[in-house]
Amino acid sequence: MPATPRPINVLLVGGCGHWAATENHVPAILTLQRQGFPVRVSAICDPRDPYDENLLRHMPDLLDLLRYDRPQWIRPGQSPEDLERRLDAAHASRPFDVVIVACDPVAHYPYLRWATRRGIHVLCDKPILATADAAWDPHAAATIDTHFDTLLKAHLDHPGHLFAMPMRRRANDAFVDSSHLITEVYEKHGQALTMANFTVTGGHFRLPEEYGLGNAHGYTHGVGALAFSSYHYIDLMAWYLRLAQGPATAVRITNHYVRRVGDYLATGQNRALENLLRPLSPKPAETAGLDRRTALAEMDFAFTLELLDDDARAHGYLTYTFTSNSYSHRQVGLQEADRAGHLPFREKGRMSQFVIDLHQGPLQHVRVSKNDVVGDRYRIRLEHRRNPLIDASGGRYADTVYENAHSASTVTPQAMTAEFLRAAAGCPPDERVARRMTYLVGQTFTQRIYAAMYRLIAARHEADTEHRTVTPSLLIGIPR
Repeated sequence: MPATPRPINVLLVGGCGHWAATENHVPAILTLQRQGFPVRVSAICDPRDPYDENLLRHMPDLLDLLRYDRPQWIRPGQSPEDLERRLDAAHASRPFDVVIVACDPVAHYPYLRWATRRGIHVLCDKPILATADAAWDPHAAATIDTHFDTLLKAHLDHPGHLFAMPMRRRANDAFVDSSHLITEVYEKHGQALTMANFTVTGGHFRLPEEYGLGNAHGYTHGVGALAFSSYHYIDLMAWYLRLAQGPATAVRITNHYVRRVGDYLATGQNRALENLLRPLSPKPAETAGLDRRTALAEMDFAFTLELLDDDARAHGYLTYTFTSNSYSHRQVGLQEADRAGHLPFREKGRMSQFVIDLHQGPLQHVRVSKNDVVGDRYRIRLEHRRNPLIDASGGRYADTVYENAHSASTVTPQAMTAEFLRAAAGCPPDERVARRMTYLVGQTFTQRIYAAMYRLIAARHEADTEHRTVTPSLLIGIPR
């Protein structure tokens, strides 16, 4: 590899969003530039004008980047064909070496297809793909798999092409340490994962009119919490299972429950908090008028994944339950800045709460949990206990707390962005970071589970429309 990195130009898609401009990609690029690394953002593609002063008041890092690089602003266009023409024109003028995709996941695919077919390196935020109306349209749900297959083929057709995702939970110390516990027991004793329970509480909005807002975590495209709040946890399921797979060769995924935005509002479950928020809101809220696709977007759901061998014998199961609303520290309602799109991130009352229980038969129990306000210092707790016959400590209970778990992790999302750009420039890898990077091929199993869950949610809606009672299931293979 060359001792000196080659200069690289970046197309930053979704560069006006809070995650790209404030938390991750832009700060990482600025740090590299200050270290003398030859990277330049030559274009930002976003529906919002990156030079809008209303945005820049809240995004000092983006303001610095604009001053240094003076990137071209590319509007996405009205159609995929129009978008491709605009991207081709910009690429011809100043060729892109890297495309960073950090926009609404429903808009990912055209950028990913355009870049991958041309062999341009891609760094894509999760989820890789989301399809509008996949929560209720079986054809749209099936498109998730076909789009992934198209990307995977195009990627493999270009030897040396980089296509990575900054999966921060796979890189986070708490989850890496839990994976080591699982791997150790499996490699020494052959004990596979036999049960796992993932209970997640998240969500974003609280008032009826807010479900009509777009941007990050929006429901206006007919998809909801599965696309915007679940992919990390589905990826952890796939990862942990592959670490201690045992005789399982397939999973039977079953959808047991879905609650949609329309169901939530129709049952009045929002009213208690709404009564507290309304008097504190800056102005009276407008009457909600949600369209059909927003009302059908999924909020809450429950799945099981049975672990089956080649003879269809069950060896264990995983459960995944997501609930969009629990305790909220929210103190304000909808503001005019939200409607105008001038405030990219505000106190939304989001919580980040989960309990993950992992069992390896009678030999080990591992638990990872978190109960935090989004935006505050994150604390993750890792607990585990082993059978005393395999642990010199006598099987005692062990408890580790990771304070400020995301930013204090050995490898952060910004470090992964920087490592990807270094790799694209031909630099020798930083093994500490490279070991925790996630690439497209390695996401195949996660993507299959995620796509199957959407197919099942859509199938449930189709059955409900036809007044049929079903518990839809799908069987998918586990890659070896």
